Amino acid sequence: MKLKHRLEYILLRTVIFFINILPVPVILALCSSLGMLAWIVYPFRLNVAYKNLSTVFPELGHTEKLRLLRKVYIQFTRTFGLIFILHRRRLVNLIENAKIEGRDKLDWALNENKGVILTTIHASWFEAYFAWFNLSGLPTSLIYQKQSNPLSDRFFVSQRKKYGTSLEHISTYEGMSTYQDALDKKRILIVSLDQSYTNKGVWVPFFNRPLACAKGTAMLHLRTGAPVLTSVYYMDKGKLHIDFDTVQFPSYDDISEENIEDISRRCVKLYEPFIRKYPEQWFSLFHRLWSKKDYPKVKRTFRQILF
Repeated sequence: MKLKHRLEYILLRTVIFFINILPVPVILALCSSLGMLAWIVYPFRLNVAYKNLSTVFPELGHTEKLRLLRKVYIQFTRTFGLIFILHRRRLVNLIENAKIEGRDKLDWALNENKGVILTTIHASWFEAYFAWFNLSGLPTSLIYQKQSNPLSDRFFVSQRKKYGTSLEHISTYEGMSTYQDALDKKRILIVSLDQSYTNKGVWVPFFNRPLACAKGTAMLHLRTGAPVLTSVYYMDKGKLHIDFDTVQFPSYDDISEENIEDISRRCVKLYEPFIRKYPEQWFSLFHRLWSKKDYPKVKRTFRQILF
């Protein structure tokens, strides 16, 4: 084990210990203040977030984009605070009382006995979303990217088991055969779509710009016939929402690049309305989705920073 990983892990656990001494409202207020401070002093990846927001909202002016990005930074830091305190009774109650839309569609898909390919995107309340599957008892497999620090990785996986054991983790390194095995066991397989796979993805339009989307969802559907659903999770008026919906496809005759592109395009397109409605809760605003370079410096006046 590298010394660097041990030190990082000690720092992580120390931060978590001291955060959990505080009441939930104080933690959220502190995280919001840190987000505002980051926005004023050191807005990390501002050029990336600004350009991505310009792709989502090409009609907004410069000042309007900056005003929206201020909310994004505050939400971003609040998310990290929520990760560490999600086990608190108040937040567990929030998950248990979440408003679920389309649960009947998810149940129908499971009853097809082919497993379910459940697509999603990265949003702020991802830990609450994962906790819901454990609390619900639904047999679910999550494709996730392991952290570089194995101690931190094991810690966060073990944290999710506090809410149940229905959610299993499958590393992105395990590959298609493992994913298909999960479907063969009639499990729900969670796949994130808002990532860029430039070297091995399929190019599809996303907010009218080409995105290199992973082929996994399309390949699994073509191989197994498993139904594909979308899912989003978000906070609205103090209540957690999780929405499921079915993706409609024609019948495909073979596994071809054309069919892979068509499936991927149909899936990704369905997330655009959600992102436009809740942009501050979309985590991937900070990811280099459409381009790996060419992010000009964003200029801000004193007034634009504060107001």
